[in-house]
Amino acid sequence: MVGRRTAKDTARLIEEVARGERLLEDIHDDQLRETVRLALRLHKDPFAGPDARARARIRSRVLDSLRPRGATIADRVAIAFEILAKPAPYAMRALGFVLVVVGIGASTMVVSAGSVTSDPLYSVKIASEQARLALATTPEDRASVELSIAEHRFAEATKLATSGSDDDAIVATSEYGEHLAYAAAELAQLESLQPTTAALVTQLQQKIDSHRLAAAATVAQLADEPNRAPSVEVLTVLTRPGDPSADLTPAAAIAQRAATAADQIASVAERNAAPRGRDEPAEADAPKVVVTTRRTEAPTPLASARRTDAPRATPAPTTRGERAAEVARKAADDAQAAAKKAKEGSHRTAAPTQRRQHD
Repeated sequence: MVGRRTAKDTARLIEEVARGERLLEDIHDDQLRETVRLALRLHKDPFAGPDARARARIRSRVLDSLRPRGATIADRVAIAFEILAKPAPYAMRALGFVLVVVGIGASTMVVSAGSVTSDPLYSVKIASEQARLALATTPEDRASVELSIAEHRFAEATKLATSGSDDDAIVATSEYGEHLAYAAAELAQLESLQPTTAALVTQLQQKIDSHRLAAAATVAQLADEPNRAPSVEVLTVLTRPGDPSADLTPAAAIAQRAATAADQIASVAERNAAPRGRDEPAEADAPKVVVTTRRTEAPTPLASARRTDAPRATPAPTTRGERAAEVARKAADDAQAAAKKAKEGSHRTAAPTQRRQHD
């Protein structure tokens, strides 16, 4: 083999040897001979696929890996996380919304605690008080809530009296006596059953004494202002200690004194409304006095004698003074009913003290 061979020459040489036209030994170039030999070998023994046994073995392995098996703990945990991850954004949004609503509601209740009748949040304050009364289940709890409401009304009365809102101050003062009467009536039911109630009655009396001192301080502050005469007069009622009652238990005596004070305040309101009936603007032009709605409960043995007084045949109030007098009289009537039940309940088993619903 002389000269330089091209690819075509190599291919032709391979074909000649493959057809038998030329022997492999006749190629003297060792490198070329080895190339032809390898080419012929590859041609005779090409790459073959897996045989039948190999294919069956591969198929068996694949099918074994696809056969169902019991879920492991790791599989169950992964599935649980996958399921929980889908609604998680919505659950977090709902939780966030609930927390915001609760926060706003709690902050609103805190802010409304010091509001008075003319404030926008006063209705929230009244609603929260009624909710607390509805949730109180024992006489001690109800007495505590009633006393808390009475303290709110007393704070409102002093604040309104100082600001010159005489009619609203009269309403708040009368409702203060009403709630005190109900607080004492709740405790009166336990005096003959639980000797430990005496400590609660003592605490109630101490609160009343502190309110008496605060009322006296407010009266002294307003004494030099003639236009504050109605507020001074009703607050003066609260400064009087009241006559002792030897035939009543301590709690029943507190209820009776509170009812007497509420009645005196209602009388002051009625006298205060009479001379201003012609000069004061009609109710449509004057700010409305807020009336606190009272809760109603199912009849109990203690409440079997619930008041069913027929409405008085009086004309509808047209002035703020007349409206305040009406509310104060209703509060005095409720306080008298509570005092009566306190006297009766001190000799009976504990039951919720009922109050007559305001018209």
